[in-house]
Amino acid sequence: MSHCHDALLDGLNPQQAEAVRRTEGPVLVLAGAGSGKTRVITTRIAYLIATDKAAPSSILALTFTNKAAEEMRERVAEVIGKEAAGQVVLSTFHSFCVRVLRAEIEHLGFRRNFTISTESDTRTLLRRCLHDLTHGKESYDPAIFLGKIGEVKNAGLDRPKPVKAKAKTTAARDRYDDQFGEVFDRYQSALRAANAMDFDDLLMLTLKLWREHPEVRARYQKQFRYILVDEYQDTNRVQYELLRILAGDHRNLCVVGDDDQSIYSWRGADLRNILSIEKDFPEAHVVRLEQNYRSTVTILNAANQVIAHNSQRRPKNLWSALGAGRSLDWFTVANEEQEAREAVGWLRYIQSKSDAKYSDFAILYRSNQQSRPFEIAFRQAEIPYVVIGGQDFYERAEIKDVVSYLKVMVNPRDEAAFLRIVNVPRRGIGDTTLHRVHDYCRAHSVGTIKGLRALLDRDGLPQNTQAGIREILDIITTYRKRFRTPGMSLTDTILDLIERIDYRGEVFRSCRSADQFKFRWSNVEALLDSIGEYENSTSSPSLSDFLDRSALTNDDDRFARTQRRQQGVTLMTIHSAKGLEFPFVFIVGVEEGILPHAKSLNDGAIEEERRLFYVALTRGQRHVTLFEAASRERGEKRIPSQPSRFLSEIPPELMRQQIRAVRDMEEAPREQKPASKRRRASRK
Repeated sequence: MSHCHDALLDGLNPQQAEAVRRTEGPVLVLAGAGSGKTRVITTRIAYLIATDKAAPSSILALTFTNKAAEEMRERVAEVIGKEAAGQVVLSTFHSFCVRVLRAEIEHLGFRRNFTISTESDTRTLLRRCLHDLTHGKESYDPAIFLGKIGEVKNAGLDRPKPVKAKAKTTAARDRYDDQFGEVFDRYQSALRAANAMDFDDLLMLTLKLWREHPEVRARYQKQFRYILVDEYQDTNRVQYELLRILAGDHRNLCVVGDDDQSIYSWRGADLRNILSIEKDFPEAHVVRLEQNYRSTVTILNAANQVIAHNSQRRPKNLWSALGAGRSLDWFTVANEEQEAREAVGWLRYIQSKSDAKYSDFAILYRSNQQSRPFEIAFRQAEIPYVVIGGQDFYERAEIKDVVSYLKVMVNPRDEAAFLRIVNVPRRGIGDTTLHRVHDYCRAHSVGTIKGLRALLDRDGLPQNTQAGIREILDIITTYRKRFRTPGMSLTDTILDLIERIDYRGEVFRSCRSADQFKFRWSNVEALLDSIGEYENSTSSPSLSDFLDRSALTNDDDRFARTQRRQQGVTLMTIHSAKGLEFPFVFIVGVEEGILPHAKSLNDGAIEEERRLFYVALTRGQRHVTLFEAASRERGEKRIPSQPSRFLSEIPPELMRQQIRAVRDMEEAPREQKPASKRRRASRK
């Protein structure tokens, strides 16, 4: 294949080709929105193999979503073939860390059958910790503690720093700060006792493993000679340290990202990683990809003008050869209901003037609660739509029930999963009994299942609960054996388990209507379908591997797989839209307090909100429409709105303003002159 490696560069622009050819040493590829970064990464992988610089198994490519990893895998396979592509490790950060920990975790005192705690699992564990700490006498919000725990772990710390005295704090905040150190320690102990890890632990424990066990670290440094990272601007400090360590002496680290699209600080993403990579890699070579292959010149000019107001960024200026396109349309409407009706009318108008399908449109908003008026308006107009976001599939009650059963089959020490299933269906096992078991397990350092058996043997549990406890223990024993039987069918065994506990009847009894039952049971069937798909597509399927994949898949990944099958308009948050593109984008709620969000006005995060608006603008391929409402309902009050400051950052010549105080839905939208100088001046 080496004789044709130059052909791999055909079709790349000079900057893309430079990013591919620069194979040795650290490289930062500043890839603007729509600049072909995925093509650069996949071509670089193929180039390393074609030039005999690297064996496929010595290449590690990391990103943040399964969708992005799968897309890279498919593109690499098209160039170098499925066999070679299958040897390249293309993965998300968390999936890669799970892979490392499954092989090495015993070095840190965990068992290999550890389970990954979901958000609901961690809340359950934390509630138990808080109950133990306060003996049930005080009430705390677990979400506040979980947020603080995440901040500690994302910063790469083993435990919280001592709390400094603050001049002005609320009594409630002091109350949480005073308890935080103890809560953190109890929470980590509970996870370890359950042989479980939360998502942040997957990264932290891999870092701990490599720091404390040089022989393990050296093995991975030797294996992966070339490391590529997509969406580098989204990395936190732990991920940065993992990369720095793994790059070792060879330092062949290529990171691809865009500081202007860094919108996840609330997840721990650290903008400093991309702004100051030269600190640890002073020899880093920087390549800028500024040609955009997605959007019109007008869209890019508007986005460039907005993002130029940020001070924390590396300079770049996107350009396009796709033509000027239409000016942005800017609607000012009375309220959120009219905003939705205008969106319907404008969509119909665009369709009347173009070949646009419903799936060509996306409604982007800052917060999920903004979707409701649009759902109502689209239903009334009989326009099909799909809402992305809201409740995650794996957070639905019926899915959590089934998955918790499966988790206990893999890891019987998983306390959160056991507490979820112990009374599903009802077995008469009350909280008093469960607290007694919990206290026994803590006192004797044993798992929940062992604790239950020990208390049964010594007749230490109430007679009226013993039958229910024996039943759940028998189910766990029976199906743990079946799941470990070589050659068994995962799908058939899970179906049998569901029938054994009459879970269909349990769901039916908990529903208020036939429609609710139909919806909830369809979720269980969807889970069973996904298990069947997993079995058919995997050479060595296992329950543990399926649970890992499920835990590391979110609704955005599921949407990405089915997006093009949808025939409807897409409704989603701007955060969820990152990485996607649509011919026609409607950005709604472009008002102060919404975009930018009210919280950012208080904590100085306005630059990230501007990056969020920039991301929204650059999702558009052919045209972008902006919607601003003069008032919105907040609680039970209607509050006047002020137009977003970001609107005043777009040059007037790039926009057409359309004022709709009253709207006849049958009338096609009329274009008006750009905003007057007086109106624009009022925005500044």
